[in-house]
Amino acid sequence: MRLRRRPEFVSVQSSGRKVHGKLFMAMVAQSSTSSSVGRVGLTVTKRIGNAVTRNRIKRRTREWLRRNGWVPGGRDVVLVAKDGAATASSAEIAADLARLVPRM
Repeated sequence: MRLRRRPEFVSVQSSGRKVHGKLFMAMVAQSSTSSSVGRVGLTVTKRIGNAVTRNRIKRRTREWLRRNGWVPGGRDVVLVAKDGAATASSAEIAADLARLVPRM
């Protein structure tokens, strides 16, 4: 249910469409696998903060995805954190993802 290898990320980023939120940008593409389960990958660049900050953003995002369902079936999604995600609370991250997922 997760994108793990660089070629998977690159294929979604090159062929997917972008959906912008306040704290995240999502790139969505049709799944390259035959399964109907949606897959997700998270990207938090070094300009967002140090390792502790980046891991905190990823933990909060994965927790929200676990509680609210991953992504639409048959789609690969790459979530890219924006600058504001470093200082956002869990509630703000949850609200932004809740607005972003239906638009995928």
